Amino acid sequence: MIFFKKIALFTCFFSFFYCFSQKKSNYYNFKSKKEQKSSFLLGEKTKYKFSYGKSNKKGFLTAGYGQFEVKNITKIRDRDCFYIKASGGSTKLFSLFYEVNDAFETYLDSSDLVSLKFIRNVHEDNYKAKQQVSFFRKSHYAKSKNLKTGTEKKMKISKHTQDMLSALFASRSIPNENIILNDTVFLEIYNLEKDKIFPTYFIPIKKETIDTRIGNLKTIKCKIHTEKTRIFPEKSSTYIWVTDDSKHLPVKLETPIKVGSIYIEILSVENLYKN
Repeated sequence: MIFFKKIALFTCFFSFFYCFSQKKSNYYNFKSKKEQKSSFLLGEKTKYKFSYGKSNKKGFLTAGYGQFEVKNITKIRDRDCFYIKASGGSTKLFSLFYEVNDAFETYLDSSDLVSLKFIRNVHEDNYKAKQQVSFFRKSHYAKSKNLKTGTEKKMKISKHTQDMLSALFASRSIPNENIILNDTVFLEIYNLEKDKIFPTYFIPIKKETIDTRIGNLKTIKCKIHTEKTRIFPEKSSTYIWVTDDSKHLPVKLETPIKVGSIYIEILSVENLYKN
């Protein structure tokens, strides 16, 4: 049961933002420039498979599937926002041991590329939670609410604070010329599960060409340092591969556990904008 719990929790790429090592420096400013093209379009939809296998190999035991979708533009406090939804669930076979049905939603300011609202709705076996957080940028605070108990909490934030899903999509907007191998990109994430803010970071370490279900792709391999948590058995390194172009589409993720590794691999993509 412990093994199934560990693998089931990896239902979306951004789950790894929960577990970054804490490190603080100058946070990246994602604010959109007028001449900067968007790294994604309305209607973009990507599907992924979650599996377990030997380290540095492909996964052989499929645990579930998930997807990201940029659904539409909506208003939050008179600001235009991308409404982005991520969802993931276990396979029928896997659900016999550990059922997963998770959904996450972010409202990403289309100009400043910061979150204005985030919703977390998870069902993982006997664990269920439904929470939301609203970010009030002019007043520099966030207001979270447990939608099951009605409990509310306020917290100070900086202008750089993101939720996990907004951080992933905002990071895709970094221009290629600003990506330097072995340099560190610092982020600040509001962890809604724990109602805490974590300074975090990732490091682009090398460029690789890898074979995927959507073709042979040039990618940038990034390293994410993780600390011991309820998910990770010990301090280890997680790797994520994104396309080496202006879209920076996440196509693969690998993280080690005590025996073998957990993999997230892209299956398909729709409405990816053309350069």
